[in-house]
Amino acid sequence: MTTTSTTSSDPRAELVELRAERDALRAQLDGDIPAATRWLQRKVLRQAAALDVLNRRIVTQRFVLRTIENLGRSLSTEEYRTARAEITNEQLRDRIEEPSKV
Repeated sequence: MTTTSTTSSDPRAELVELRAERDALRAQLDGDIPAATRWLQRKVLRQAAALDVLNRRIVTQRFVLRTIENLGRSLSTEEYRTARAEITNEQLRDRIEEPSKV
């Protein structure tokens, strides 16, 4: 198991995570493998959710940049919605945020 990254902007959250990791390591040393496994699973799920949020932002930014490159100017909200709606791949379209969130 590894410690949390040092990029956390909230020292309290990082401390909570480090304490949880310490407790999981203690549980593992005490032979309570299920407790250590549950902690690790929760950590993986949190990291996957954070990665998904970051990935959605990147996909949205790439979409906007490609569209701006094609038009040579910024998009209006309506143009953004129209361009997003024209994407035939439903999974990709769902990863691009609504204009109100960008």
